Amino acid sequence: MMSHTGQSSNLHKKFNLSLLAITLSTLCNTNAFAQEEVNNSQQDVEVIEVTGVTTGTLLRGTTPVGTNVIGFSKDDIDVIGVSDSNELLAQIPQVSSTFNSRPTMATDIGRGMPMPKLRNIGVSGASTTLVLLNGMRMPGSGIIQTVPNAAAIPPGAISNLEIVLDGGSSIYGSDAIAGVINFITKKDYEGTEISIEGGFGDSFGSSSFNLTSGTSWGSGSGMVSLYHTQNDAVMGKDRDFITADNSAQGGGDFRSRLCSPGNITVDGTSYQMQSLTQGANLCDPNDGISYVPKEDKSTIYLSLEQELSDRVLLNVLTYYSEWSVDITGDATNALTDIGASGTITSSNPYYQPVGNETSQLVEFDMSDIAGAGAKNGSDFDALAFMPELTVELPNDWRLRAAYGYGRANTQGVERGINSGALTTALAGTDTSTALNPYDVTQSNAAVTDNILAYYGTYGDATQSHHQLRMTVDGTAFSVPAGDVMLAVGAEYFKQDYEVAFGGGPVDALNLIETSTSRNVKSAFGEVVVPLMDSEHGVISVTASGRYDKYNDVGDTFNPKLGIDFSPYEDLRLRAQWGTSFQAPSLADTGAAVDTRAIVLPISPWRDDSSPASDFGRGTILLAGGSDGLEPEESESYSAGFDWTPEFVDGLKVSMTYYNVDYSSAISLAPFYTPSVYFTTPGYASFYTINPTLEQALDATEGFRIDGAPVESLYENGNTPYMIADARRYNLAATKLSGLDFDISQKWKTNFGSINAGLNGSYTLKRESQPVSGAKSIDELQDGEFGDYNFVAYLGTTVDKFSGTVRVLHSDGWENASAKLDSLTTVNLFGSYNLGGNDYVDETLLTVNVDNALDEDAPYFNDANGFAGGSVLGRVFYVGLKVNL
Repeated sequence: MMSHTGQSSNLHKKFNLSLLAITLSTLCNTNAFAQEEVNNSQQDVEVIEVTGVTTGTLLRGTTPVGTNVIGFSKDDIDVIGVSDSNELLAQIPQVSSTFNSRPTMATDIGRGMPMPKLRNIGVSGASTTLVLLNGMRMPGSGIIQTVPNAAAIPPGAISNLEIVLDGGSSIYGSDAIAGVINFITKKDYEGTEISIEGGFGDSFGSSSFNLTSGTSWGSGSGMVSLYHTQNDAVMGKDRDFITADNSAQGGGDFRSRLCSPGNITVDGTSYQMQSLTQGANLCDPNDGISYVPKEDKSTIYLSLEQELSDRVLLNVLTYYSEWSVDITGDATNALTDIGASGTITSSNPYYQPVGNETSQLVEFDMSDIAGAGAKNGSDFDALAFMPELTVELPNDWRLRAAYGYGRANTQGVERGINSGALTTALAGTDTSTALNPYDVTQSNAAVTDNILAYYGTYGDATQSHHQLRMTVDGTAFSVPAGDVMLAVGAEYFKQDYEVAFGGGPVDALNLIETSTSRNVKSAFGEVVVPLMDSEHGVISVTASGRYDKYNDVGDTFNPKLGIDFSPYEDLRLRAQWGTSFQAPSLADTGAAVDTRAIVLPISPWRDDSSPASDFGRGTILLAGGSDGLEPEESESYSAGFDWTPEFVDGLKVSMTYYNVDYSSAISLAPFYTPSVYFTTPGYASFYTINPTLEQALDATEGFRIDGAPVESLYENGNTPYMIADARRYNLAATKLSGLDFDISQKWKTNFGSINAGLNGSYTLKRESQPVSGAKSIDELQDGEFGDYNFVAYLGTTVDKFSGTVRVLHSDGWENASAKLDSLTTVNLFGSYNLGGNDYVDETLLTVNVDNALDEDAPYFNDANGFAGGSVLGRVFYVGLKVNL
């Protein structure tokens, strides 16, 4: 099965690369042909002037009325100086899920892809923040998540980034509960830019290369961008603050007994292996974990703009991206996947007794074997193809017809121990079949290979979509204050999800395969009406709405209203209200591949009234996705202002109050927290205490069974303690409000310019209700959320030199049981223009110093000793950018 999957993936990759090569060849030929036509005719061909559509509106040439939109130009992005788009988003305070950190792949292959989330709301397999490329959807990635990979977009192809900090479902549909992130790529690009950068820090190195080349001809233009970046791994042993032993700071000691050499236990007494001296050997499992995994990313990006007639323009965008991630260890639970334990008896030829005992409990680690190690990994590839036709209609109306195709494949592996082979090897009676737990390197290689050639988890998922959208916009009619602008449109969206998931011996995987799909038919519209344009000011109002009909979760309508009032030319007051939604991810539905019944022989989660003897009774967990999920919903409003005072040249001030009521969030009942689970009335329907056999069989009917058969819990007069429904449901709600702020000032001087600014977000309220009927939790006081995030910067340009200092601050938090300190990092950027010559237009030398003060990630009392932030420490990046 695995071999077939690998071959299929390789065929996909070869096909995609061939397709892109053909497209590139066609682009080059078209360029040459068009240029020849222009040269021969010596005539200028009129090109359609395309006025771009701003993120958050359907109308060209307008800004979203009432909405807070923040933007980043190419120059802003260059100053931030990051190697990929995920890292760029981590520099934005409102993207609080990753702010002031380095987004990396998780070791949990099911949810590996970094998920940018505005305001850090949402926990399901989809994202409450919609990520777009030129206004179109990107393919989702993951095994039990459907998140687009923003890192697939080459930095050299990006023109600007726009972020809508209000709900956007009235324009875009699903996933825009918290807002919209839209990457906008370059158009009409002329020339060639080559960017090379190398990074180095403590036990860390990276490099990146980006070549972007474009040209135009009389009736169009084209561009290609080739991008590659890679980085080394950073291990737990490389950082002093990553530790399982927090006792020196008053915390716990989470070190493991699964060491090398390991431990044996005889009659309750521990002895170190090899020496057989009394006392346990403890080790830090974090040492063998890659907290920054080794990564390798490549993308080829192509775009074409061609006038087909004086009224018809074709735009085509396509890219193919690959991302490979090698992970050592398991940072999810801070235990290596090659730690092992079991019972060895005196029949094993390697048995070493302490006294007269005939068996021992052995706990050890197998990483000393050459080539061993908990090598987890994920491989992603994604293809997108997005053509768009723009047709000029009479009376300044315009038709835009866009098609988007996306396909992404994710393969992930979490290696583990073959427990059956381990048990057999510990019971082996000769050196050809037995394992030596005291020194595993002395065991027969065939024995250790049989134990280690095992996938604890293997997943292979393919996600694809087709998006077809048509929009017509123009001037409907005129009123005394100006033109009434109208846009109407329709969209069809089809999404497919196929996944194989399981584990077992590498050459005999036991995989479960499932697939599902959905289609959505949508109609939407937007109108902007100017109400006043006089000496008293300018007022405009907008109304937009979208109807979405899903074949699986029903239909929904989401409206939005906004108003702008400019009493003076330098002041804009704005407000908006709207509703948004997020359809359940296909990875969360009943067809989710992780849907199963887990049969446990013990019951670790029980009511306080349960006697200790109930621990030995079984538990049945129903896990994974569920049928009947409904869309997550939100209602939000905001009010704010944008002020550019005439009497202070270069000053810009923006402030926005926001309020979001987010409900029906998909989560699971917290069976793992009995003090909450058994005392909250809203969870009473999620468990059955002392279930009968009939109840157990009914509850698990049709489920894949993990563990022993359900009937085994009822043998010899036994009964299980409970059935717990731990599947994903619409349960939680969050209410939050706060202030977004942005203040900037630019001064022109006789030597150049100086600019400074402060932007960020301050949370006024954040309350969550885990389930209907439960008491609301103040997450600022009793949860794990800080009050504010901000970025402050100061920059200057002097002749050929530019430099910027950026200070990033993420707030800490403290509740009754835990505390996390705030984190402040300082990033430096400098560039020097080396000039050009007959062959080079410009050469820039750039230097970035991230975390210049070498701040550690904040301490937290858990199994790895930190939370939040980045483990990289201080990193220097030196780059060269050449424009031809």
